[in-house]
Amino acid sequence: MATLSEIEAAAEALPLADQENLLAWLSSRVNQRHEAADQAHSVLDIQPVSLGRILAPFAADDDLLGEMLEGRT
Repeated sequence: MATLSEIEAAAEALPLADQENLLAWLSSRVNQRHEAADQAHSVLDIQPVSLGRILAPFAADDDLLGEMLEGRT
């Protein structure tokens, strides 16, 4: 079975009890995927990490990007 129409035809050929079991199984899978999607997380869920004490406070004239890129070619 490769197409939806083939799957539908096979499902229709099943006895009613098997169709009900198939429906329950599909419903369970869909619910599990919805629950998994609801449990998705973002970077905001990650707890902060301490990197130690600040060596020098930031000032208005600090060039942080320039310092990060020093030595790059």
